[in-house]
Amino acid sequence: MDALQNWKAFFNAEEMRKEVVEGDVVRYIYTGKHLQVVEYHFPPNKSFPAHSHDAHEQMGYVVSGKACFTVNGVTKDLFPGDWYHAPIGIEHEVRIYDEPTVLLDFFSPPRDDLRG
Repeated sequence: MDALQNWKAFFNAEEMRKEVVEGDVVRYIYTGKHLQVVEYHFPPNKSFPAHSHDAHEQMGYVVSGKACFTVNGVTKDLFPGDWYHAPIGIEHEVRIYDEPTVLLDFFSPPRDDLRG
């Protein structure tokens, strides 16, 4: 039962850890034992430069807005309902177009730099 001591079955954004990064990007973070979920709220015309994760697989979903993703050298515009995937070690980047955009990212295993 100790492993479930801090476990919650249900929660809302106010209960998630909130951070502001890059000056104006808001992210809400929930970390489980084997999975981490990050909800990103991007203002228009924002970008995250190319990077990769040495120990974390990343998948994500476009909730709202429009984004241009480049994963492993392939570039594609993504819209609400579209998914993206960056396996461990694969370079990826995102550029947000001219409207606010919400992305939902999943990391496994959880990233230590995003833990509370």
